[in-house]
Amino acid sequence: MIPFRSAFVVGALPSGLYAALYLREHGVDVFVSESKQRNADEKFGHAERLLREAGVPSEFGQNTVSIMAACDVLVVSPGVPAEAPIIQAAQRLGKFIVGETEIAAYAGLAVLAVTGSNGKSTTTALLGEIVAQEYPNTVTGGNLGTPVSQLLVENPMAGPAVLEVSCFQLETVHTFHPEVAIFSNLVPNHLDRYRTMENYFATKKRLFENMTAGDSAVLNWDDPALKTLGPALRPSTFYFGLGDGVFSGAHLVNGVVVFEDATRSVELFRETDLLVPGRHNVANAMSAALAAFLFGISPSTICSVVRRFKGLPHRLEYVGKAAGVTFVNDSKATTPESTMTAADAMTGPYVVILGGSSKGVSFDKMASHLTQDRKLVSAIVMGATGPTIENSLHAAGMRTVVHAESLEDAVLRGKELLSPGGTLLLSPACASFDMFRDFEDRGDRFREIVLNLMGVVVR
Repeated sequence: MIPFRSAFVVGALPSGLYAALYLREHGVDVFVSESKQRNADEKFGHAERLLREAGVPSEFGQNTVSIMAACDVLVVSPGVPAEAPIIQAAQRLGKFIVGETEIAAYAGLAVLAVTGSNGKSTTTALLGEIVAQEYPNTVTGGNLGTPVSQLLVENPMAGPAVLEVSCFQLETVHTFHPEVAIFSNLVPNHLDRYRTMENYFATKKRLFENMTAGDSAVLNWDDPALKTLGPALRPSTFYFGLGDGVFSGAHLVNGVVVFEDATRSVELFRETDLLVPGRHNVANAMSAALAAFLFGISPSTICSVVRRFKGLPHRLEYVGKAAGVTFVNDSKATTPESTMTAADAMTGPYVVILGGSSKGVSFDKMASHLTQDRKLVSAIVMGATGPTIENSLHAAGMRTVVHAESLEDAVLRGKELLSPGGTLLLSPACASFDMFRDFEDRGDRFREIVLNLMGVVVR
């Protein structure tokens, strides 16, 4: 049930657009307000047409406070910062501010949610495929790519929803209530927005605030902060972990992932079943399998889906080979920790491409990790954070650091540095907004450059 009659929706990209369309379909008077000019993004033309066809008024190039003031609530997309003037104005007026993710609660969906600093998207995608095997009307999305409101507009008969939920989305939840929720790990991220780890962690923990004792929280036993979080939560707590420990949840025992509690031991899958590389992907698959099992999915279904899951684009994605060099696209690695994880997944000599736009985090730990990795031939730095990363690498003792003017330059230099059998890894440890629209755009461009090197015509 939707607890308001009128809404001022900020933003006309998919989160705002489909939130407006969903609310309009359910009887809410909606106004969509986009601060950017209509010609600033080609998607705005499409949005304006859909809004017009649905009878939803809109504006571009401004956020009119007087219109907002006449509405019951302000609905905000996760990309709109809290310091935006229209948000500040709404707060001064005492307006109720909700996020687009809250629509999952209004729809009454059974929700399985995934948050964490790293691994969210892969875990969400695998979990979605597992649940869909037994519930064909399952929808999968959220921060992963398709907003929940769009999933509901395009799939009116949607059943369970498997949703990746970012910290930005969790800022504006109020009644959002997962039945099963995964918190994959906690490392420094988005400190440009939250300033401190305490603030960042507090926002992430909002995932659990509406859950009850009949729900299930899935936490990482190997993460000290999450290991100690469990006793403070209302939902029943289960863990997954690669290390030793006595806990209810998913254990790795001699290469077999097993659910164990006080009464039973159930095999979920084998480590050798996984097609995606890296120990971090074993952990991702463990958490997805555990969440699915707690939701009632059979172990045989879990195992069959794990065996055919090929991962996601831009996450340690194999692109191809040229002159004996393997090219791997890990553009989704937007934190130093993600890059360290990707480096650990490399099995032979490699060169890593680093750099992009800043998220306000330190690169020193990553620099030390890479410098100690004997498989690393060289690091190539580029973008706005290139000089900062280079300084961290030099301070850690790395001598071979190459500066590139562009991604194409980085690929060509990396290829020259490697002998046949080596791997060129794009794993930037940074956001992409200095040079690209987003991490997908960066990864797509990397793939295009590599395919051109391979002689494949890209259209």
